[in-house]
Amino acid sequence: MSGIPWLTKDVMATIILCFILVALRLFVPRYIRHANRNWTSQQRLRWIGATKTTIFVLLLLGVLLIWGEEIQGFAVSVFAIAFALVFSVKESCMSLNGSLHRMRGHLFDIGDRIHVNNIRGDVIDTTLLSTTVLEVGTGAANHQYTGRRVSFANSFLLNSPVVNESFLGNYYMNNIVIPMKSQDNWGRAKGILLDIANEECAPYLEQARRRLRQIERSRSIELPSVEPRVTLQIPNCNEVHLMVRLPAPAHLRGRLEQIVLTRFLERFYEKEPPPPPGN
Repeated sequence: MSGIPWLTKDVMATIILCFILVALRLFVPRYIRHANRNWTSQQRLRWIGATKTTIFVLLLLGVLLIWGEEIQGFAVSVFAIAFALVFSVKESCMSLNGSLHRMRGHLFDIGDRIHVNNIRGDVIDTTLLSTTVLEVGTGAANHQYTGRRVSFANSFLLNSPVVNESFLGNYYMNNIVIPMKSQDNWGRAKGILLDIANEECAPYLEQARRRLRQIERSRSIELPSVEPRVTLQIPNCNEVHLMVRLPAPAHLRGRLEQIVLTRFLERFYEKEPPPPPGN
């Protein structure tokens, strides 16, 4: 036997072990069924089940004992290959998970303006692995395109908050902040700003209201009104900020902001007509 290669020895040992265990598997249950003992049928079945389990465990232990070194080497090789595969496709798997997260949570669609991980822009393409946006300048009040196209992996969606600025679909809530000195006539400025906002929003305000009602019904939530509104903020004792909030069609948000600012400056700083003669 000393001249037999180690592989042949292992094969012969495995065959002998299997032969012995198969013989036990056949004869022991037969003995239990026909043994002249005071056992109930449930007890005989339990003994047969325990015997089968024991033989199976012995088979596993015997194979591990005989082929231990070979199994260990094979397991190490399989683990190394699996680790290499997982490491190489890790980012792709995370991107696929991020894409599923986007679809399940309805985070955004093509055409929405989003802000993810310091990237802000309008979505122009989405795939299972990446999202592409046309970049917009930073700051919620900035609507100017930078001229750059930015693509990022969908894995960003798993660990970064996603801000969707197009929650109202085709409409966008513009927030315009106008700083003023505290000694300026901010009361008059507030009235002028509200009048201009109402005039500019009048052509599409009813459509924005209908869109808001559709979202409230579909999501069973109550949203703030889309009516133009002007609020005051006092950042310090020397300044007063007028903040106007008004809805705008997605494709006109930047133009609307410029129109409102231009009209406000023209009306607020225009010279008041002189009083009539004799007064």
